[in-house]
Amino acid sequence: MDWPTCRRTSPGRWMALIAWAAGAGLLAQAAAGGAPAPAPAAAAAAESPAAPAPAAADGAVVAFARTPFARWGAETLAQIEKDLRLPGRNLYAEYTTPDGKRGGDYGDASFVWPAGFQLRALAAAAAVDPAAYRGALIRFADALDAYWKVRDGAGGYMVLPGDSERFYDDNAWIVLGLVETFHVTREPRFLKRAAETLAFVAGSERKTPGGGLRQQEDKPGRTSVCTTAPAAVGALRLYRATRDPRFLAMARRWYDWLTSKEVGVQGADDGLFDDQAGYADGTWTIVRGKRAYNSALPMQAAVLLYQVGGDARHLAEARRMAASALGRWFEPSGALRETGQWGGSDLADALLDLYLVDRDPRWLEAVRRMLDYLHTRGRDPAGRYGEDWHVDRTGKPLAKIHLLYMAPAARAYWRAAGVAATISPSGPSGGP
Repeated sequence: MDWPTCRRTSPGRWMALIAWAAGAGLLAQAAAGGAPAPAPAAAAAAESPAAPAPAAADGAVVAFARTPFARWGAETLAQIEKDLRLPGRNLYAEYTTPDGKRGGDYGDASFVWPAGFQLRALAAAAAVDPAAYRGALIRFADALDAYWKVRDGAGGYMVLPGDSERFYDDNAWIVLGLVETFHVTREPRFLKRAAETLAFVAGSERKTPGGGLRQQEDKPGRTSVCTTAPAAVGALRLYRATRDPRFLAMARRWYDWLTSKEVGVQGADDGLFDDQAGYADGTWTIVRGKRAYNSALPMQAAVLLYQVGGDARHLAEARRMAASALGRWFEPSGALRETGQWGGSDLADALLDLYLVDRDPRWLEAVRRMLDYLHTRGRDPAGRYGEDWHVDRTGKPLAKIHLLYMAPAARAYWRAAGVAATISPSGPSGGP
């Protein structure tokens, strides 16, 4: 593909797509319990080939099913409510200090990036225990309207409530949480907002030389993996919810950019991803630096592409990325040498998504050991989490409590609890 001349989608066309989807009944049909029936050939491609069932006696599977992830997730969300919930509001502070200050450096509410983690944490919790968390999820998802801003005909989430700048990567992550919120609540407004938000993110493509998506709305910049990869996953999840082929087309285009040998942002040896790529005068320049989240989302995209298209090469590529991730970021103790927000919960999501397709217990065991270390040694005496997931915080109180560090832990625990429920006849162990 000639990346400098690849097809772009304007915001106006995107808003037309959303209006068309609503008029065609796609959003309503999805909310009613499923996407419109595709043609027979499309239906066959939409389902992944059957994966082998796990062996009942597999020790890794049994150990995972018996781990009390739901209890750990409930404890973490309760701590977030205690430490970071803004009084009288359905939003959260950026941090809390030992002297009791609850707020942030630019107002009282958190940045939208940690709010997106909290949205996904609540969505994962509500998927396992809707009676306890569905209402809180809806209230928080609606409260995020405080960040919403329509500008130049396109709506998107600002970095802070009020009137602030908008980042494409922040919005790509929010899409993921909104689609999950829709699946848990079946409220069509969340699917509509996810499509609107992705339309804003897609507007980055026409501003980004060489293809892919840049990070900031108002500043020129290189193509960012941390925007392009979650946008591809969000587009694939919207495709699965609506069966609109235009979502699939954009996801394939963005995934192709990520894995392009010409671009070179993906390592040829290990399949893992660097941070950014800049295009000028027919040449790509790579900004080196591999963080786990930049590889977790392409892994999820590969799994989703395999599920919707059945191409075994996508599954093989996801497995290659996963094996490399285990070698790069997982310590012998089981700890993850990475931060929660830059890969902890995202890598848990990716490995669990892969397990649900290929049933390889290595991925379950890696997530179980990672989260067991985090819960056993990664918390301070009050049950609060810091930034790095490999640091032993036993007996060491944290000086400041951040939503950006707490919410990824809650998300990882509840996502693991949801997978545990699928492999345990009695549901998630240690539920609230």
